[in-house]
Amino acid sequence: MREGVTTASRTARTGASPHAVRRTLGFITLAWVFGAVFFAITTGAALIAFLRKYMQVDDFSYGLILAAGPAAVLFQFFGSYLVERTGRVKKYFLWFNGLHRFIWLGVAAVPLLLPDSSRALQIGVVGLIVFASAALANIGSPGWASWMSSLVPKSIAGKYFGWRAAIGFLVMCATTIVVAALLDRYPTAGWLYGMIFTIAALFGTIDILLFIPVREKTRPHTPAPPALRDLLVTPWRDALFRGFALYTALSGIAYTMMGPFVWTFCFDSHANNGMGMSLVTANLLLYIAPVLSMAVMGRSWGQAIDRFGPKPVLAASALANIIAPAAWIFMRPEFIWAVPIITIISGLTWPGIDQVQFYTQMKGFPATRQSTYVAMFAVVFGLASMTGSAVGGAWASFWQHHIADFQAWLPGGVSHYHPVFLTSILLRIAAFVFVFPTLRLPGSARYSAVARSLAGSVSSSVTRAYTSTKRK
Repeated sequence: MREGVTTASRTARTGASPHAVRRTLGFITLAWVFGAVFFAITTGAALIAFLRKYMQVDDFSYGLILAAGPAAVLFQFFGSYLVERTGRVKKYFLWFNGLHRFIWLGVAAVPLLLPDSSRALQIGVVGLIVFASAALANIGSPGWASWMSSLVPKSIAGKYFGWRAAIGFLVMCATTIVVAALLDRYPTAGWLYGMIFTIAALFGTIDILLFIPVREKTRPHTPAPPALRDLLVTPWRDALFRGFALYTALSGIAYTMMGPFVWTFCFDSHANNGMGMSLVTANLLLYIAPVLSMAVMGRSWGQAIDRFGPKPVLAASALANIIAPAAWIFMRPEFIWAVPIITIISGLTWPGIDQVQFYTQMKGFPATRQSTYVAMFAVVFGLASMTGSAVGGAWASFWQHHIADFQAWLPGGVSHYHPVFLTSILLRIAAFVFVFPTLRLPGSARYSAVARSLAGSVSSSVTRAYTSTKRK
């Protein structure tokens, strides 16, 4: 009887039968398999190797290229305006996001058609394509959360998107293992980079095309189109949004200031006080290990949100992602054994942050003009990411040229990346101490209760896996 009531309530909320909901979720999950390949290539080891090993950009240019994508986030307002004016999401999502993926063929063309061009021209072309691609994605994506919100029952939202994320993480791992092995063997082969980015563009486009069968529930729209001022002002009137946006901005700057430069620190030679890793080793330790950990824990963090609410889950995850990454401040080549410990802990705990952001956009923001809230949140997050990448590059470049001036006061083996890591950790602490307590997210449980629950979930999973293996 309880299952019947649950099924009926889900049907009432989504406007579809359980069979139709399962079919829809199947298409969304399958699409993400292809999308995960796209993102693994365009945001992971392949892009980093392309910039650092093939194009050989410096820290400042590296930071600017990574900031180009987030800089396009202001285009979210155009997407939000279209959604609120028409009440439609699907057609804009398909067209703009399809082009967003497809034009990565332009990046693939750089090593194939411009191999002998100046570095400045190559950097300019790649930066322009990254910006244009992000602009298209920002126009096409504001209504996606509200679209999915109308399709996925709230009672299983955390569990489903955690499971979907886990599948994506596994696909990303498989993709990056193959890509890193190839690029480590042929680090300057332009034809290989061209082939890899072509695959990314095609798989990314297939991801979007798989949403064609996914139905769209028509939403009522305002007879009078919202003014631009409404799009800019409305979200900031909501106390939950204001606090969450401020916390996301400060912590987002900290995360993006550090993440990309951990890679460059690991690539740097021992002579420059770097870790001296190969692409395969760096990919294994910095990407595969944490992503596999995320795949293991993604579903559990989603279930924790369903059980405890987003605030204590975010507290547990954010605190862990202050403590573990702080070890990078003290990292030296002789401590390479500690790198997988740091990255696995970060991977096990990062899905809490990721899932809370996703859940809040889908289920936390008001249903009225939800795309406006999502668009403004994306702008805040994008500007924070842009700031973090750009400032991280400028800060690393500054210390590269001036660290010799401070050698008398610094311990031996300090790289010009260590001050960047220290700044990132201090910003994370500031966000957690001064901003997090003011958040009005649901959930009053202690984060220690969340941690115990997650530890129990991991223990149960390990026990089941061990028992299953022993029986076989």
